[in-house]
Order: sequence, then structure tokens, then C-alpha cells
Amino acid sequence: MPEFPHLPLRSALQGDFHFKNNQKRKINPKTQLNLDNRGQHAQALRQSASNIQHSYEESLNFRNEIGLPELPENVIPVFLQVDPGKFDIEALKGFGIEIIAEEDDGFIIGASVDGFKSLRDKIKKFVEEGKAKNTAELWDIIDGNGWRAEQIFSEGLYQKWQENNIHEDEVFTVDVSIACYLKKSNWPSRTEDETDEHYDAKIQRWQERSAEYDIARDELEWARQDEVQKFIELHGGAITSQFMSYEDSFGFRAEMSGQALKDLVLNYPYVFEVTEYADIEDIEGEEGESELDLNLIAPVPGSPKVCVIDSGIQENHKLLSKAVLNFLSASFVPGEHGTTSDQVPNGGHGTKVAGAVLFGNNIPEEGENQLPCFIYNARVLDRGNSLSKELFPPKLMKDVNSEFPDANVYNLSINASVPCRQIHMSQWAATLDQIAHEEGKLFVISAGNIKDEGLHANNPGIKDHLQAGRTYPQYLLERSCRIADPAQSAFSLTVGSVCLDRFEDEDRISFGARDEVSSFSRAGLGMWGAIKPEVVEYGGDWIRERNGENFTVDNKTSSKVVKAGAGGVGYDIGTSFAAPKVSHIAAYLVRLFPAETSLFHKALIIQSARHPETFFYNPTANHIRHYGYGIPNLERAIQNNAQRITFTTSGRLNPAKAHLFSVNIPEEMRRQGEDYDILIEVSLCYTAKPRRTRRNLRSYLSAWLSWQSAKLNQSFAAFKQDVLKSLQQEEQPTMQEATTDESSIPWFLTEHPAHGKVRGVKRQASANQKDWAIVKSYNLSQELSFAVVGHKGWEKDMEQEIPYTFVVSFEVLGAELPIYELMQQVNVEVEVNIE
Repeated sequence: MPEFPHLPLRSALQGDFHFKNNQKRKINPKTQLNLDNRGQHAQALRQSASNIQHSYEESLNFRNEIGLPELPENVIPVFLQVDPGKFDIEALKGFGIEIIAEEDDGFIIGASVDGFKSLRDKIKKFVEEGKAKNTAELWDIIDGNGWRAEQIFSEGLYQKWQENNIHEDEVFTVDVSIACYLKKSNWPSRTEDETDEHYDAKIQRWQERSAEYDIARDELEWARQDEVQKFIELHGGAITSQFMSYEDSFGFRAEMSGQALKDLVLNYPYVFEVTEYADIEDIEGEEGESELDLNLIAPVPGSPKVCVIDSGIQENHKLLSKAVLNFLSASFVPGEHGTTSDQVPNGGHGTKVAGAVLFGNNIPEEGENQLPCFIYNARVLDRGNSLSKELFPPKLMKDVNSEFPDANVYNLSINASVPCRQIHMSQWAATLDQIAHEEGKLFVISAGNIKDEGLHANNPGIKDHLQAGRTYPQYLLERSCRIADPAQSAFSLTVGSVCLDRFEDEDRISFGARDEVSSFSRAGLGMWGAIKPEVVEYGGDWIRERNGENFTVDNKTSSKVVKAGAGGVGYDIGTSFAAPKVSHIAAYLVRLFPAETSLFHKALIIQSARHPETFFYNPTANHIRHYGYGIPNLERAIQNNAQRITFTTSGRLNPAKAHLFSVNIPEEMRRQGEDYDILIEVSLCYTAKPRRTRRNLRSYLSAWLSWQSAKLNQSFAAFKQDVLKSLQQEEQPTMQEATTDESSIPWFLTEHPAHGKVRGVKRQASANQKDWAIVKSYNLSQELSFAVVGHKGWEKDMEQEIPYTFVVSFEVLGAELPIYELMQQVNVEVEVNIE
């Protein structure tokens, strides 16, 4: 039992939530212009629709003449731009347009399903009857289909397209995403005088319609799977994976000629993303090894199980053998299902990762040591440390989860060799989010590595950046250095790398000093402004020649790793070995808190993270992009100390509801004569159902959560009155509307990118949220209150609950104040009545 255990955050209140700053948005000037010139705007829309329909009919005739695969009948691809701040894209159904995908700046990939009949009817009502005013918010319909290649192809394929390098007889391996969306009816509203019985009957009827929707959705997906498979096979291609289903789409891997690929992207109406197969990346650099003499004790029965998804493990290694459950090991490598050993040269890869899971940053050299967890060996990489084209990552993740269903943590030190796309969540990352939500699992993922030399102009290496005049660490903020798939996964814990030590002699010098970001560590932000990586660990650094271009490694600046072979241990660098050190912390948390959820364990890791002292008091947005929330600490994650106390709670929350909590602050901390710096840290982690065709977190998730705090000196009763009011309209403040005042807690991030000490980043853009503030003790009131708030996403079922964990810590900085004892005394068994 820890000496200073975390305490439960017991105070609870729940109710409907009222959004602050709920002001009516100003009409966009372009929308206003369309309202003022209805006839002109209507004529432009009609003309574009007619042009597109005419071209579509000509294309159908041409396809029939030359024998190309048939397209869906009467379904016309269309590219729209709508008012991004006002138009509800779900309203496109009333225009007879199916949403295929949401893109940047209000652009929508759609498909007219009735030959533009509904669109023309809307335009007529807009002009002649003054109705359908949202037609003014439909800004433009783009002529032609030239937009499709840029919107649908991944960056690499689009460059090949521009350079005319997609040759018709060349065979491509691609991952394809197909939209499959049906709009579900809204959750029934309730009138003020409606009885419970009558309203319950409305909900029952809605649930019956929802069940019918699910059947129709499945039938639509099956029909489109048959359709796209026929389309590809008639072109001579083949689908090489199983279909992977998401809430609003499905995906697969296929091999097809350049001719088929171009036809699919330019003409098949339901495709919204095509990405070329990308191999995984790794750093090859190692120096030195040593022997160890120690006695390891096997994990106790019931210890956590960490699944290492990697290149296999040397299971009889003297440092690993007592932890590896080798009788359950599995290989997913095609043609090598019976081989689970690590065959990667230079000491293996999975073996090193497994060692970091077991020992973290401290591989013991002697004595008796008990191992903290068991290891599952899931071999997915071949002897070349590559992922076979035959393995479709989304399906592979499902297979690994099925093979090891009782794993508590999955360590994935594997990334694509290119930066992640930021339009739609990838199939790989979305599948991890599915598993995390449905199975309650924690994935710890490396952020990815930048190679020393790039093989492609769009994916330069470190030397390429330096030769171009981009210096360390500024080049890490280039788009090409963005975190790599699947590190953008919303619910996974993504880990970057920092340096262990400075190295310098007459000929060579390391890039960074201790705690500075590693020269190869990919950076954030993640999808839609999410903070990624969330944490960093010690993964080492390259050493470069002062007067040359060669990179080397040295034991002093490299991570100590368990090495395959007879040597025992060695040294290596990479985010691959930073990530399992976080899995090491997670294993300890599972061991100490076995009854808690993965959200609880993840939240404590994030809560324990802290920025290095050099910028702890004044971090910038660039620091957030490199470090996320900082370097986690096992001791802080597990327990507190005399100067620090942590409160935790876990629950489930509906959209448009809020849970409120309050912490009492003892008088000894609030005396006006005292001048203590109190660090307040807050973390919130949750999961929800994801979907892929939309962009931004609120559209990606079925529902989403945020948290708010009371102002300084605001009572719980006053805070409750601010929060617990009827939800009329969920609308967030614009940049101009958001406000703050001196009585607000000076959070570093806040809910708005224009506020907080760190500008340009907001905490609720992430599903793994943390914020912190330093407050003078005499400014604190008798109690400090918080609210966890549920928001509507795409899911219409308002009874679906969102699981979460919420953590609050208080710490006195630079002083000897027994804050744990003082706060424990005034917060034991404190509970606010539930209303």
C-alpha cells in the first residue's frame, strides 16, 4: 500500500449542462451576400449542377462504349463548399445529397442520389418562396471532377498523379476507404408539460426505428462491398484483405493497376480516401554491450500482461524468460506462423522493446529483482523488421486483440514511414480507437522516428533538413516530421523521445542535452489540434560529426536495452524504446490498481507527466508539440508525498449532462500571510464510438467530454448554478466571443486557443486532456469545484454513456507544507448530495 495513496474525489452532482458564452454567431459575409442576391446565387448553383450532370451522363455513355465497370445508377459525385461556421452538413440529406466525407474549410465530398432533383427543389423554394434559407449557406458546387485526385489520394499518390507517374500497367498496393452512411433520426425532444409515460413511449418508438436503421445500415454496407469488389475485379485487380467496418464506412487493402486506381478515384462515388502502402520505419544504430549477473524472480500470479506487438522476442533470454508466456506466443507473419523468435539483426527489435517493458529506464546489474508483469509475444514483423503487405494493419490489430484478449496493455513500437494524414483518422488508428472503446484496452504507441537520411523528397531525413538550413530542433516542427500512423489514435497513449545526456568531444557532438527532445522524435500536434504525443520518455539521441555528415551513437546518449543474442544488454536509440518505458509504468499501475479501468491507468500516467525544469514555468506551443504533457514519473503516478495530494474519480456520463465535484481547501493553505505556489493539475481521459468520414474530434466521436473549473473564490453553490441549467443549444464561443477575467484560474492551456499561458493549443481538442496552473495559496477559496461535461457528437442516442476518469492534484512548490495531511483531513468522506 503506498504511503501517500490517491484519494477518491467523492463529491458528485449531475444534471443538464448550460454552455457559457452561448451567443448567436454572426452571419458570414459570403452567406449574407447570397441572401441579398438570391437569384444570382440560385442561378450559379443550378448552372453548376447542370454542368456536372451533363458531364456525368457523357461519362456513363463513354464507359459503356469501352466496357469499363458500371457505376452506381443515378448517383452523381459532387464537391460542395458550405459555410463552415453555420451550415449543418447533416442537412444535405434534404438537398438529396449523401455525405461521403467532410474536408477542410467547409468542403464536402458528396453524391447526389436523385439527379439533383431535391437540390433544384430547395433552390426554387429559396428564390420563389423565401424558404430553405440554408441554401445561402451552400456556397458553391465545384464543376468537373478534377478535385477528386487531390481530395482522395494520399499525399504521395497525389504527387505521383501530378507528375503523371501513375502508369496504367503499374500495380499498386493501396488501402481504400468507402463511405457507408445513413442518417439516424434525432433523439426525441420533450415538451415542458409532457408526462414521463408519454415521453418514454416516444423513446421506445425511437429505439425501434434505431434498430431498423442498424439493419438498413448493414445491408447498405454489404451491397457496397459487393459493388466495389466487382468494380476492382473487373479491372483485373483484387481485394487482398478482409473488409474492416466502421460506423460510417468500411475499408480494405487491394492490389490494382494504375488504370483501375485512377478510375476508382475519379469515378467511383463512394470512395473518400486511397492511401498507398507504406512500410514501417526504424532507426538502425547500436554500439556496445555488456553482461549482467543478477537473479530475476518471475512475476507473481495475477500480475498484469503486456502484449508486445513487434518482431518477436528471444523468449529464452535470461532477462526475459521468466516473464514471457511463451506457450501462448503467436506469429502473424505470413508463411512463418510457427516462428515467434526475434530474428532482426543487431540484437533484435521486439526483444529490446520487451526488455524496456520489464525494466523501464533501469536494467538492474546485480542482486535479486522481481519482474512486474508477464509478456505476451505477438510477432508481426519479419526478420527485416518490416510489416508484410499481406498484413492489413486494422485487421492485424483485431487479430492480435482476439489472440490475447486478456492483455492489460498493448505496446506498439511500430509506425508507418511517413507522417500521418490530418484529414481523416486512418483505418489503423481508428481501429485502435474502436478496440480501446469497445474492449477497454490501452495501447501505448511510439510517435515514430525520422530517419538519418530520407529516401523521398516529401519525407526528408535529419541530414536533409540540416543541408536545407533547418536546424535542430526547429526542423522537428516541419510537416514531414509529424507523428506517424497510427500514433494519431485519439485514445492511445503516444510517446515521443527525449535525450539521456549531452555528449561532446573534439570531433563529435550530440544534438541535445538531457531532457531535450531527441533529434529523431516526431512531433505533434495530432489530428484536429489534439495534443500528441501526450508524453515523452528517454529514447536517446544521435551524435553528429562537427565537420562531417556521419551520425553515430554512444552508450552515454543511448538507451540501455535488453539485446537478443549472447551479449545480455546493449544500447540503442529510438521512440521504439521510449514507448515501452511508458508501458512499464502502465504495468505497475495495473498491478497496484487491478480493479480500475485502462482510463484510470492512462489518466494517472498523464497526471504524473511534467515538463523539464528549463521551461516548466513558461512552456510554449512548440514545447507542447515536442513534449506533450511532459515526462511521466512512476512514483507520482503511483502515489503522492507530503507536499502533494491527488484525488481520482471514474464514471459514465451522457451527452448534455454534467458531473460536478468539489475539493475543500484547508485554512492553513489559504492564510493571507502565507505565500505558497500551489500547482493544480487536472487530467481527463475518456473514450467514445469513432467514425471516419468526418473531421474534427466532435464529428469523429459519438460524444465527447470536457471539464471546467470554478473561478477563484467561487463557491460550489455558485458554480453549480452556472453549470446546471437546461441545455438549449450546444454552440461553442468563437475567437471573438470567448472571454476570461482575473478571477479565472490561470490555466496553461484552457478551453480556447487564444487564452491560457500557452497560446494556440486547447485542451478539449484531445480525448486525453490535461491542464495545470500555479496559483498563490492566498487566492484560493474554501473550496474549488470542477465539472465534467458531456457533449453531443454524431450519435443520436442520448442514453449512451461515455466512460471517463477524472484526476485532480494539488502540490506545493518549493516549500515544506504538509499539504497531503492538511487536505486529507478536510476531504475525508466529504460528499455533496446528488440532485
